[in-house]
Amino acid sequence: MPTDSFNEHSVVCDKTAFKYYRTPPRYLGACPAPPLFEPDPRYRRLRTAPLIAEVLGLPLHVLTDDVKKRSHGETLRFHVIDPELRLGHTRETVHGFRLASPELMLFTLSRTLTFNQLVMAMYEMCGRFTLYDPTQRLEAELVMRNASELFDGWSRIVSESGKPTSLWSRPPLVSLAELKDFASEIEGARGARLFSRAVDCVSGVTASPLEAQLSMLLWMSPNLGGWGYRNIQNNCHIKLSKSAGLLTDMHSAEVDLRVLSPDGTQEWMLECQGKAIHDRVGAGTKDALRATALQSMGLNVTMVTNSQIHDQDKFAVLLDMLSEKLGIPFPDKTGRQIIAENNLRTDIFGDWLALSNEPTPAELKARRLNNRARREHGHAPKR
Repeated sequence: MPTDSFNEHSVVCDKTAFKYYRTPPRYLGACPAPPLFEPDPRYRRLRTAPLIAEVLGLPLHVLTDDVKKRSHGETLRFHVIDPELRLGHTRETVHGFRLASPELMLFTLSRTLTFNQLVMAMYEMCGRFTLYDPTQRLEAELVMRNASELFDGWSRIVSESGKPTSLWSRPPLVSLAELKDFASEIEGARGARLFSRAVDCVSGVTASPLEAQLSMLLWMSPNLGGWGYRNIQNNCHIKLSKSAGLLTDMHSAEVDLRVLSPDGTQEWMLECQGKAIHDRVGAGTKDALRATALQSMGLNVTMVTNSQIHDQDKFAVLLDMLSEKLGIPFPDKTGRQIIAENNLRTDIFGDWLALSNEPTPAELKARRLNNRARREHGHAPKR
């Protein structure tokens, strides 16, 4: 490999960094450092390195401030960016290379994801969940090392039948406040306006894709496909009474989504249930007990299923209920806003795991046109 292709100043970004952040530490720890800084004609050793072959894939996305170095190669793909934008926004990895921070990684992703997908990625990075499917080879490596159940702060969600899913629970990797600070810091840079708009579409910390989907539909403006209602709170803690605590063996309960009336005097709790969120052993019973505990305190609680969010007619019933109980004036949508909602639903109910996949040239062209329309007009074109 040419010495100027990848060096100690190189910073991994975009889809490559996204995949790295999605990978549980136990799997990263099973991969030795790849030969990025060694002579490697035609990248033969790099292609077979476990971290590349089993986790990151190719091409590797790398930041550069040299316009002449811009490339769309199959192995290394360089992205031109002002060097000042990455100051203080890179991290060292255990594999010997530098990685774009979550906020900088999201900024570089804004060029290859649709606007809605960028918001989804932000919810994931700010949230307490991620999507990851390890390869069979990595799974076997962990079993051999007796590290399958290694405590690293990440836990894999299993189905009622005990089958592992692609959903993982882990601490947030970046805060919403940090994203807002970064958006202010890069103001004026190319792509900063789009990034700032996406940050504004994140309502708070969610614990699953289903919670994020529900939040996006309620929070995002009608021009972007949502309903523009922002008097909501994600995963808020409610102190339980003594009798309610006996039902859950806890002193407080975490509510998935708290919806407040426009004047803040009334509230309604929404608890998400579905394959994408609470599909784990014993979760249904715990959710029911938590809902019962909250109801015993006089709080209004509605269990929201996966199909109630996915199906537009069923979702309309939920909106009507919130409108009637809380006096929320959900507006009638224009034709353009209905198109925006259809686009939003197509993105958020697509394959969330595939967000880190490399786009085809046709997909990349469509996404750039989509994001250009949003930068210029504030809404997406009809697909």
